[in-house]
Amino acid sequence: MRLTSRSLRRYHGALGRPSGAVGRTSVERSGLLLTLVDDEGHTGRGEASPLPGHSTETLAAVTQALVDVIPRLGEAKDDDVAETLRRFPALDALPSARCAVEVALLDLWGQRRGVSVAALLGFDPARLECNAQPGALVDEDIGERCAAAVARGFGVLKLKAGSIDFTEERKTLEGLRARFPGVTWRLDVNGAWTLDEARRRLDALDGLGVQYVEQPCEGAEVFSLGVRAVPWAADEALIDPIARRRFLEDEDARRGCAAAVLKPMALGWLAAREAALEAGRLGLGAVVTHLLDGPVALAAACELARSVPGAWACGLDRHAGLDAWPGMEVPQAEGPWVRRAEGAGLGLGVLG
Repeated sequence: MRLTSRSLRRYHGALGRPSGAVGRTSVERSGLLLTLVDDEGHTGRGEASPLPGHSTETLAAVTQALVDVIPRLGEAKDDDVAETLRRFPALDALPSARCAVEVALLDLWGQRRGVSVAALLGFDPARLECNAQPGALVDEDIGERCAAAVARGFGVLKLKAGSIDFTEERKTLEGLRARFPGVTWRLDVNGAWTLDEARRRLDALDGLGVQYVEQPCEGAEVFSLGVRAVPWAADEALIDPIARRRFLEDEDARRGCAAAVLKPMALGWLAAREAALEAGRLGLGAVVTHLLDGPVALAAACELARSVPGAWACGLDRHAGLDAWPGMEVPQAEGPWVRRAEGAGLGLGVLG
């Protein structure tokens, strides 16, 4: 493969609720778009968009790393992303930069073969269920927002929790469950509870139809939760590679865990897929979700979720930040389903 063009462009202005927020707080986002063009005219795109306050890297560090790597991407061995990335160890500590390079190469190679990224990796389902994220249990209109999601066809709803008043949150959830009896509920606490609170409250949620509570306490503390009445899921705890290795290798660390929640922008695309596949082999659910990314990264996350056999309902519904890209659709994201795109690679059209 010979690359005839390599470019890096900054974008700015996407808005969305940060991962840890309860309520409707928004943040302004910036990111980078990496574009690779080969000598046959195929174009591959990747995105690096670290989320302030969540990601382990800065946009400045990511920019410098990609500027250093871009001139050498012509050394890429055709169809072997892992081998190519081994040539750039400086990206190991910069997961969003690594994600951009991995996705741009996969997009390019998928287009060269005329297949989707998921098919390139050997698994290409027609569709995968997606959960909706209507908001937080403390939102005054959460009932109406859940009703709107159910009307769109969603059967799995993920709600933010972790406010000061757990008793009120539990009461709200009881009412929602009675109002929408066919829904599967997920809660996301984003580490807001202490370890002791998490143990008590996971037991107190028994009988309310909660599939799992995502990251009920901070970081790797979740590995000490053990078996509770309601299972827990690991999210932020898996961002650190050492903690992620412990989780996947230590049975005691996984006791009581239902699922691994994986964000390719926070882990790297290939690392997230490897963790998803390993979670499945261990009998855990693998849930792929976004980091309020732009359309390129969202399409890449959809292809990752589609490439994992047995993946659970993913968190890849559209978010408000995509309004910063007028006319740019993510063909895989279609309401309550992530579907196979018609185009090859990431299946994207022209970026605005």
